[in-house]
Amino acid sequence: MTTEKLVVKGKMCPMPVAFTKRKLESMAAGQLLEVVGEGELEFDNIQRWAKNNGHDVVQASKSGVEFRILIRKH
Repeated sequence: MTTEKLVVKGKMCPMPVAFTKRKLESMAAGQLLEVVGEGELEFDNIQRWAKNNGHDVVQASKSGVEFRILIRKH
């Protein structure tokens, strides 16, 4: 399976979570989504939403202002 990528840079809450939700809804179970964005609040909210909705946060990292979150769809 390929990893899908979603870039949410420049988007303010709640849009990064909404875009992540919409993208995951279009994907197959087990597929990976890499979310790339900016902001501490967005970084935390995307991970919280994913976990609360049964998805696995495989990896989450920050480098400067940019973050990357790898989510496996449940």
